[in-house]
Amino acid sequence: MDKKNIFSIHGPEQFLIELERNKLVYKLKKDGYIERKIFFSKAPSFSYEKLMEEQFSDMFSSKKIIDLRLENAPSKSEGELLEEFCKNLSEENSIIMSVIGLENVKSRAWFKKLLNYSKDLEIKKIWPNQKKQWLKELSKRFNIKISEEEIDLIIEKTQGNLLSSYQELKIIKALNDSSESNFVSENSNFDIFNLSNSILKDDLEESLKILEYLKLQKGSEALVIWSLFREIERISFLKEDPNIKLNGPFDYVDNIKIKSRKLNDQQVIYFKKKIAFLDTSFKTGKDNFWSNVERIIIEFIKPEFLQ
Repeated sequence: MDKKNIFSIHGPEQFLIELERNKLVYKLKKDGYIERKIFFSKAPSFSYEKLMEEQFSDMFSSKKIIDLRLENAPSKSEGELLEEFCKNLSEENSIIMSVIGLENVKSRAWFKKLLNYSKDLEIKKIWPNQKKQWLKELSKRFNIKISEEEIDLIIEKTQGNLLSSYQELKIIKALNDSSESNFVSENSNFDIFNLSNSILKDDLEESLKILEYLKLQKGSEALVIWSLFREIERISFLKEDPNIKLNGPFDYVDNIKIKSRKLNDQQVIYFKKKIAFLDTSFKTGKDNFWSNVERIIIEFIKPEFLQ
């Protein structure tokens, strides 16, 4: 049986289901399914009888996507209606059935029957050791050029949360759309990682020079935040365990260890709050981003200014 226009999406994480659904909707719209109607099975106004009215199309209607969000299991009679719906669905219509919050769905009788008519899109759980590869694949889908170090920064900043990582990648996409180049030119010595090194070496003049260069690049704000976040997080880890293993060039590791000894616990907390505020104000468009960054860098290099 041809299943090209009927899809069942399910898995353990709602966000990943939504991501797959959005991808599918985008593809269907490119294939000419212009109209889209969304149904929530838990909505008071929803009924399977009402859904059945969408089963057929007339000669004057456009190709349509029926987006059904199954948030509770259908009863036996409802399951039969849904099966009938799929069985007789017009080729001018497509239905995406997203199963949300239901466990062991593949063992349920009503779902097994639906698989006779629909393409099964099972979304697997992404384990911690798979998050980096997931972000790589997502960046390719967004047509973003991104390095291993930049992916590491995203994971660190978001504590591995998939939704937060996705949102950060969307910010980068928005910032990077105006340029075909990477976030910062690979041929330049004035990049985000040199900024980290100069800050950790307490080289204020060099740090502000690189910051000014990044300001002119337009689209590097998110990476500046990640860089600051990464360094203060690593310093925090070193405060807890001076022997913790850090990845990076020897001079970088030496510099961050030295810096962790210069800052006290209260100062580390202070900078965490400052960077968190910087992140929030950047996303909301409040305050002058570059002035705030400059102030943080000056205070970070010369913490005596905090006294």
